[in-house]
Amino acid sequence: MMSAPIGQIGPPMHTQMPQQQPPPPPQPGRSQQDLENKYDNVNRVKNLIWALKHSYINVMKVAGAKINHMAAGKTTEEPPPRLNKTLDDFFAVCNQIESSLKAIQDCTMQHKNSIQYLPLHVTLGKQDPSSGPSQDGNLSYTQYVSAVKSQVNFIKSVQEILLEGVRNVSKSDGN
Repeated sequence: MMSAPIGQIGPPMHTQMPQQQPPPPPQPGRSQQDLENKYDNVNRVKNLIWALKHSYINVMKVAGAKINHMAAGKTTEEPPPRLNKTLDDFFAVCNQIESSLKAIQDCTMQHKNSIQYLPLHVTLGKQDPSSGPSQDGNLSYTQYVSAVKSQVNFIKSVQEILLEGVRNVSKSDGN
C-alpha cells in the first residue's frame, strides 16, 4: 500500500479539457495528391493514431481528476468533466481505426484475388474486344468487363448446379 496521500501523487491534474480545432475547410486549389491522401486508408490510420493518443491522454486526465475529486470528498466544488463522454470519444477513434484497418484488409484481399484470377493489367485504351490481350500483356477495359461477366456467369452456373444437387439430395432423403 502507498502511504502518501492521493493529492501528492504525481503532478497536479487539470480539470479542463483541451478544445480540439476543427479541420480546415477544403481549399479549391488542392492538389491531386492531397485528395488521394484523404481517401488513403493507411494515411488515415496514421492520422487517427495521433487523435487516439490525444484522446487517451484526455481520458487519463479526466479519470485522474475524477479520482482526485472523489478521494478529496469535494461535494461543493464543480465536478470534473464526465468520464463517459471522454471514453466515448476514445472508443469512437478506436472504431474509426478499426474500420480503416478492415478496409485496408479488404483492399489487400481484393488485390490478391485480382492478381490470382486475372493476372493481366487493365488499361483504359481502346482495343478490339474480340482480340486477346495485347502484345504487352494488357487487357483493355472492355476485355476486362467481358472477362468479369464470364466469370460471374460461371459462378452463377456453379451455384445453380450445387443448388440442384442439394435439392436432389433432400428429395432422396425424404423418400
